[in-house]
Amino acid sequence: MSKTIEQYFVDWENSAFGYGYGTGEPHTLAALKGFFDALGRPDNPNAYDYRILEQKLTPTVAWLMINILCREDVIEYGTSPRGGWLTQAGEALRAFVDAHSVEELDALTERRGGYASCCRDVCNCGDNSVLGPACPNPFWDRS
Repeated sequence: MSKTIEQYFVDWENSAFGYGYGTGEPHTLAALKGFFDALGRPDNPNAYDYRILEQKLTPTVAWLMINILCREDVIEYGTSPRGGWLTQAGEALRAFVDAHSVEELDALTERRGGYASCCRDVCNCGDNSVLGPACPNPFWDRS
């Protein structure tokens, strides 16, 4: 059994921001959407400059998002996290988030009983749980 792209997003969101009140939180989803909206440098449309992020998101939100998204392998950087770019998984995540409103993303992340979520080290896509990085979730970078 494979999951839908929406279910993969739910699993990713739960891994990255899973401490909501039973659903994805519109505040964190709005910050995620704002982060992607603030991307774009002349040399790379999937890159960021921390000064633009700070201006558009506030310095606090910008640096929280940089930290979370680095940990989630959505962004990477060279010598400093002040300027970075999206990974392949980050590009897939951006495309998905860009295609949805915050309200739509929030509705998708509503937790329902009986849903078998996957996480980075456990895949529940099939009939049996599999340990290891086997989940085909496109929002988890496997490079």
